[in-house]
Amino acid sequence: MFEFYPAYEEHFAQVQLTLFMLGMGATLTVGDFAKVLRRPRSLGVAMLGQIVFSPLVALAIIYLFGLAGGIALGLILTAAMPGGATAKAFVFLARGSGPLAISLTVASTLAAIVTVPLTLQVCAGAYVPANFEMPMARIVRDVACFVLAPLAAGMYLGALYPRHRKAISRWFIRVGFLVVLAMIICALGSQRIKPGERGLIVPIAIIVFALLCMQVSMLPFRVFGWPRAETVSAGIEVTMRNMNLALLLKASLFPDRGPTDVANIGAEVMFVVLFYAGAAFFLGLPLALNFRRLARRDERRGLPPA
Repeated sequence: MFEFYPAYEEHFAQVQLTLFMLGMGATLTVGDFAKVLRRPRSLGVAMLGQIVFSPLVALAIIYLFGLAGGIALGLILTAAMPGGATAKAFVFLARGSGPLAISLTVASTLAAIVTVPLTLQVCAGAYVPANFEMPMARIVRDVACFVLAPLAAGMYLGALYPRHRKAISRWFIRVGFLVVLAMIICALGSQRIKPGERGLIVPIAIIVFALLCMQVSMLPFRVFGWPRAETVSAGIEVTMRNMNLALLLKASLFPDRGPTDVANIGAEVMFVVLFYAGAAFFLGLPLALNFRRLARRDERRGLPPA
């Protein structure tokens, strides 16, 4: 019934990202982003978590669990990915910092043009073809069309109708969540992946990797007592990755119609990418709900944001 979904998953992701950027933009101003740039420590630390520490965690997991071949490569590829579209929904749900999350997405996605090939060459050079190139034009297009343009449009609407900016934001966000719900139902119904087909060790390793990346990215924020909204934004951004980009790169590196050994490695990479995408959702949701609970508790007590 849901066999159509894989072919349209990217379009679903683009629609929900556009809706969330419109909704978040309606409540934001240029000043909100200026604060992020004036105090870039959070952005810098979160970027380090995504670009540097995630691949190191992946290497540690590969060593500890004895992973090899396409499974190991899939984990390295996942670790190299920037924040994804669904992260914005979870940041909103968690009452995290929208400006930090959006800045992280833009910065890490544009940086991926350089950081992804570098990470693959350093950590998994034996599997990467010498002629491998990042789809730079597509990355820049996606950032411009599905992040910056709807964000600017939302900010313009908010400025044009300041008394209704919350209502505008609320409706865009609600429709965005409906698209996310449709994505979940279709993804489960399409059965593109069978969790047990690679045994138990591989799924456990992927889940441990996701949890460690989440906690490592939030650790500096907790140690230094930085705002809770920034803490959860960093944790969600590093957990909810751009797996559509990972699928695109997998198709470029290991086409299904290639030689048998290449196709086998590609199948293992695909398993890791798809399993991580599903696992990240179920790991990120409790994190977002817990931080939302804490934020609402503080509101009831009349406390300022932590």
